[in-house]
Amino acid sequence: MNSYEEITYNSDLVREIFGNLCIDKTRLPSSGLSSIGLPSFVGEWLLDKIVPGSGTLTSTELEKVNNFIKKAFPRKDDRNEIIFDLTQGEIRKLIALMQVRIRLEQGGKTIPEPLAQIPALNLTECIISTEIVERYKILLRQGIWGKITLAMLPEGKVEVMDFEPFQCSQVDLQAYAECRAKFNTQQWRDLIFCSMGFNPQHPSYDREAKTWILARLLSLVEPNYHVIELAPKGTGKSFFFENISSKVSLISGGKVTPAQLFINGKTKEVGLLGRHQVVVLDEVQSLTFDNPEEVIGPLKNYLASGRYNRSGFAEISSDCGLVMLANIELDEQLQPRKEDNLIANLPKFFSETALLDRLYGIIPGWKIPKFQREMVANQVGLKMDFFGEALLSLRQDNRFMSYAKQHTHFEKNVKVRDEDAILKSAAGFLKILYPHLELTLMDYERDCLEPACKLRQAIRNSQYYLDDEFKQLGREIYVEAK
Repeated sequence: MNSYEEITYNSDLVREIFGNLCIDKTRLPSSGLSSIGLPSFVGEWLLDKIVPGSGTLTSTELEKVNNFIKKAFPRKDDRNEIIFDLTQGEIRKLIALMQVRIRLEQGGKTIPEPLAQIPALNLTECIISTEIVERYKILLRQGIWGKITLAMLPEGKVEVMDFEPFQCSQVDLQAYAECRAKFNTQQWRDLIFCSMGFNPQHPSYDREAKTWILARLLSLVEPNYHVIELAPKGTGKSFFFENISSKVSLISGGKVTPAQLFINGKTKEVGLLGRHQVVVLDEVQSLTFDNPEEVIGPLKNYLASGRYNRSGFAEISSDCGLVMLANIELDEQLQPRKEDNLIANLPKFFSETALLDRLYGIIPGWKIPKFQREMVANQVGLKMDFFGEALLSLRQDNRFMSYAKQHTHFEKNVKVRDEDAILKSAAGFLKILYPHLELTLMDYERDCLEPACKLRQAIRNSQYYLDDEFKQLGREIYVEAK
């Protein structure tokens, strides 16, 4: 069944099929947890542990949550108090993000021990057993939120005695696909939309707006998926990326250094592109580099090949996707002022067609309504930690790309990079909407291929405007399902 007629969201069906993997999305906004800096994937996990249930939190539940948070969630100014308690022989249990680093010393004769970092407390050299690190190797990459048990060793060093991660670690994709088969296409689309934190029944979210919001998921389900979203302020561009997973890193405006992105020459620490699954650069219209050539060259290489090197270090491979979010000026009809060249107001390096060509598309964020309070999800959706892991787990499944290649026909004016971009986007939409791969050719064309073409057509339009070389191919990209 693939009807697009208006239907009522069926929270009972979601509960019946997904059981404890779903949550009433009204729980988190009513808890106040988001206002203290907890991302949704942590907040929902906590609520389900402390006060499981449905509906907005009662005063008794709120009190229980607040008491727990006061005791367990540290602020930076709690650092001295926590360290004092540890020196008095107390054991403290905290909720925070933790990372582990191995510091290599030149000519060192002993194998260095791992050191844990807890950014919320500005602790950088906590002793941690290799057994904990072996159990949760994600600590060595972008780190992970969890319950941390701390103690003080006799020599005055802080030790991580135990660690319990919050994020779902493994997803059974076969079971996930079987669950998808129990929903029709519109029910599933709305479930995914709700799980992102948006209200699928809000009248402003028509089918097109939902499609472009769902396009934000492409960088999670597809490895090395690089895209720009251009939108006016207030459409919730960064809202989802801040809350989905610790494997997604959001950097807001200002300066970005080569050490941040690639590798730190002093500490030899691998940068964000080598540690995360998705890196999101917010407010890129105000992005600056001290030495642009040190960033743009390696970045172009990375966008094309998934590899980079810097300062003589060995080449690093990564499947991290790069998402760039930028504000755009609209006219009185709420359309881009410079529709032929959408990247006109972005930093100058975006006008280099070689860089632009390496991006898979431009998400038309001006077609997404401005975010208002009543647009927050209030139905039952997938828990954010499970949802994020399910999306990321789909990255390595090649069946979706095979389907896209088999069912897509390109005309002669389509370049190889255009083909690759459209196939990658179409495969991504397949993973999001049809993880069970049961669909008709019409479903594929409407829900996957058409939006994939529109994403890439926006790149071609800017190339056509900026460089005469692209005018030889014609402006329109012609593709059809077969």
